[in-house]
Amino acid sequence: MDFQLYGAAHLNYIYAMALSWVTVPFIARKYLDKVGHRNLAIALATFILGIEIIDDFYRFFDPKMGWSISRDLPLHMCGLSVIGTSWVLIKKNQLVFELCYFWGLGGALQAILTPDSTNILDHFYLFSFMASHGLIILNISFLIFVKGMVLRKWALLRAIIITELILIIVYIINLILDSNYFYLINKPDAPNPFLIGEWPVYLFYLQLAAIVILGIINLPMVIYRRRLER
Repeated sequence: MDFQLYGAAHLNYIYAMALSWVTVPFIARKYLDKVGHRNLAIALATFILGIEIIDDFYRFFDPKMGWSISRDLPLHMCGLSVIGTSWVLIKKNQLVFELCYFWGLGGALQAILTPDSTNILDHFYLFSFMASHGLIILNISFLIFVKGMVLRKWALLRAIIITELILIIVYIINLILDSNYFYLINKPDAPNPFLIGEWPVYLFYLQLAAIVILGIINLPMVIYRRRLER
């Protein structure tokens, strides 16, 4: 498959997912009761985890790709967000929600807009990539507008500190597995404007950009929380 950035297929996925981020929470709030909310939460968690499992099986049996422990563990930011948002949908864990809020909106949205096309070999890989990242944002939207979850004070600082600690752990895993999770070893093949220079220079710019982006992402939630507190 010859993936084209902002080609017809890419744009169609973006439009469909953006529509779901608005319509699914709206319909849930307007037409479903608490039992319906619970069932929909379970369905969303099942759907996003199901895509990840099917993707792994597809890779395993695909001779062009194959499954690799150094590439296909859920140790990227978005992989952790898939597991994290699923957990919050079921257990409503506040700390995990806060991490997924920043990781999801900061990471999944960038992945959708500027995807790493290295592993998009056919239409299934495009679907699984775009659907899983889109569902991360849908899950977050559902948790905010249907489940009523908001960030606590100092959530941004907690998210930065915990993320930095996770990066240290993942870096050690990368050294052991000869992997590149969180792109800590090699720069990804993605048209991202924050990927400046080679290793380790691009890591500094990514970290700096991430802090700025997380700060921007934090502002709407601060305003939203203050409105709820009035």
